[in-house]
Amino acid sequence: MPRKNRLFIPGMPHLAQLRGHNGEELFRHEEDYSAFERCMQDAAQRYAVSIHSWSLAVPRILLLVSAPDKQALSRFIQHIGRSYVPYYNRRYQRHGALWDSRYLCSPLEPETYFLAVKRFIECDEDGSPGCHSHGNQPSGLIVPHPVWLKLGENEQQRQAHFQEFCRQPVNRALVTRIRHALAQNCLLASPALSQQLEAQMERPLRARHCGRPRKYESSPSEQWTWLELQAEQFLRQHGYQQIRLPLLEHTSLFAPGGPVMADKGKLRGDGTTGCLRLMADNPHTAVMSRIWYSGAMFRQRSLDGDIRQNHQIGVEAFGMPGVDIELEHLVMQAVFFRRIGLGEMAELHINMLGDEASLAAFRRALRDYYQPISRLLNPEQQHWLEKHPEWLIHHEDILLQRLAPAAPCLADFITVDSRHRFQRLQHALTQAGIAWQYDPALFPANDYCQLVFEWRSIAMERELIISRGGRYDACASRIAEKPVSACGFAFMMEPIVTLLGYRPQPARAHPPTDIVIIAGQPRVAAKAVLLGRSLRQQFPYLSIINDCSPQRISTRYKNSRRLGARFILEIEGDGETVILSDSRDHRIKICTLDNITDRLAQVVLSQ
Repeated sequence: MPRKNRLFIPGMPHLAQLRGHNGEELFRHEEDYSAFERCMQDAAQRYAVSIHSWSLAVPRILLLVSAPDKQALSRFIQHIGRSYVPYYNRRYQRHGALWDSRYLCSPLEPETYFLAVKRFIECDEDGSPGCHSHGNQPSGLIVPHPVWLKLGENEQQRQAHFQEFCRQPVNRALVTRIRHALAQNCLLASPALSQQLEAQMERPLRARHCGRPRKYESSPSEQWTWLELQAEQFLRQHGYQQIRLPLLEHTSLFAPGGPVMADKGKLRGDGTTGCLRLMADNPHTAVMSRIWYSGAMFRQRSLDGDIRQNHQIGVEAFGMPGVDIELEHLVMQAVFFRRIGLGEMAELHINMLGDEASLAAFRRALRDYYQPISRLLNPEQQHWLEKHPEWLIHHEDILLQRLAPAAPCLADFITVDSRHRFQRLQHALTQAGIAWQYDPALFPANDYCQLVFEWRSIAMERELIISRGGRYDACASRIAEKPVSACGFAFMMEPIVTLLGYRPQPARAHPPTDIVIIAGQPRVAAKAVLLGRSLRQQFPYLSIINDCSPQRISTRYKNSRRLGARFILEIEGDGETVILSDSRDHRIKICTLDNITDRLAQVVLSQ
């Protein structure tokens, strides 16, 4: 089978890895590290390769480099091997290859992943400590990348900002993604850029699950019920009270978002506005109240688009203006994702929007900036210009992309108090051990201010938003007609259930069905129903099902085992004999209708 053609994308830095053959140690003494650095520097000068970061550990070598072309990168690695391997063999009296097969390589989008990969290398996040570069040191070997130069005006500021970045908690989901991309020679980039490059190169570029797809026996209905039960127990532990919200409301009560009905009604676009209406009708609930809800929400993609339904579990808190409640919500989400087995798949993205006045001033500046080209925008973009002009900055349209670099920046409008508030939250997240990523492109559709956040997971070659939220004091105050502090978030049920479906399901502590009763002949169907009623009275804690299907007996047995039934009771045609089949020990007992209850009680109580 031919080897896969190595992926190389011009203009991007590449992460390369070398490993020892059959677990061979690559370094044994301090002199070996110096020898490898000399070989690496000579190869970089010979083939015009820029080295941005490196880490030399006993089991592996990591290099972050930029090469002018694919051939230069290959010859750079080859020259290192031809220089270092003979030195190593002579020193330790060995012969043969030192590297394990081909070197691993992964191109990466610098704006999104350069600093993360540099931290992955220099902080030994793969679990292999060793000798490595430090930021831009050693200066004679490290070539600064443009992303590095943007960290500060001078080298001291850049080093300080990078060290602060390295002190943040380790993002396990990001580390896993880097390792998978490196092992599969795949691209490390945002989903949008990955999709664009895949169309241009006509080949898959994103990492996939290793091996053939596994066939997990997962039931969406069981996962959905289990997820709702986990969320209910979790929120009750944190002191949140459940409420019910209507699907329809008057249009005047709702913030923009949900589809408008013909008779001045509106389908709810989220549960936040319903909570605000409840708070406005019951003013006493606004003091230190914590509530949650669940149900279907509706969205209209475009001005004339179809209505889409999704399900959410929303959490809201009122009457708490500090960052403490925001931290509580973020910690709650991190703990909940770990609790349901998605802790290493969830990534937190946060952005600071500033207060209502700052955000309004930023939007006015954007409208003035884009007003000269408003006639060139399509109807949807013109609607954005009026309501959410910040969305135009990161649009894929070529004209908007060219105008984006000179557009007003949100950071120039945020007040000092908002900056200090955001810094306190970042420091608290770091202390709590929650990895986060600042995302200046995160602008929500809802009327938020100050903090806004999203939890994302990249799985199945696409990005899923599994939770989102933020602070919305201004919106809450307008609806309540008085100053109100409000903060909340919502779990997105469909994406979470999708992720749960691709993970191995734990063994059930208790099967959903305990006993299935089968009538061997149609004439004994009534006795089967009466037996089921009697057993439910005798064993109220067991789940008992009457199989009323017209299928063959063998098929009914098979379906009963699929339901997880421990006992299968078959009433024979005489109406008196009952065959008791125990799926756990595969034993069959012949009983009667009179003693079947006693026989079941003996088996159940003996467990």
